[in-house]
Amino acid sequence: MPQALCLLHANCQGEALLPLLQNTPAFARRFTVRHYVNYTREHIDSQDLSQCALFLYQRLAPKWGDISTEQILPRLPKSCQAIEIPNLFFKGYWPFWTSKTSINFGDSLLESLLERGLSPEEALHVYLRATPGMMGDLSAVAEESLRREEEKQAQSPIVCAPLLRELWQKEQLFITVNHPGRTLMFHMADSLLRLLGLGGLPQAVRRAYAHPLEDFWLPIHPEAGTLLGLPFASPARRYPVYQTSLTHAQYTSCYLACKSHDTPDLITFLKNLPPGPTA
Repeated sequence: MPQALCLLHANCQGEALLPLLQNTPAFARRFTVRHYVNYTREHIDSQDLSQCALFLYQRLAPKWGDISTEQILPRLPKSCQAIEIPNLFFKGYWPFWTSKTSINFGDSLLESLLERGLSPEEALHVYLRATPGMMGDLSAVAEESLRREEEKQAQSPIVCAPLLRELWQKEQLFITVNHPGRTLMFHMADSLLRLLGLGGLPQAVRRAYAHPLEDFWLPIHPEAGTLLGLPFASPARRYPVYQTSLTHAQYTSCYLACKSHDTPDLITFLKNLPPGPTA
């Protein structure tokens, strides 16, 4: 029996979900998957849409135009099963993360210290020794992020928010603000497979899984770890950073080095660090 076509219209989280589906025998027997990357506005081939039997998608607002959810769904065959999958995002571990800077993984607290005229060395010293008063209400930031996920998933067939609320302080569930780790990806895949009547995610697939986004873990401020009760956010912890590993302090030094040289491409800077021990 020929495989039916499954289109996966998602961001980098689709990249992490894909091997879990492809390596699950019950799914692989039924479907062949094509991943279209939504945030790059990758065009979906019209022939693929006309032949699609299963459409897995992260909801896109009307501002996305011809790849928005409201424009794509009517173009699918009536026989096609469309299932929304979560687009997860969590600031709880990184309360200072901001997209309002030119540098990758902007840090609002660090940026505010530099804006006050502190040198990079002074900013590093103050930042690493930040007092609770300077850091603000971190619990409120985490709670806001949790509530946002709950609201986003209120009508979704796949719900990850309760698991996130239950476990986020016990184990690190996100690698960066928008890269969920293994626990959440396993839950997402398992929920999807059960919706399809395919029996859930096999234990063998979980054990063999190579998460494609685990080459970079965004370091967590140790003081945030203390204030939020995160046992995995110590000052000595070394985080995987491409071909090396760095403590939070070392990573922050790299961030400031980029700022000092007016280089916003922190990711390329980190990728070019000399190889070192893995975490």
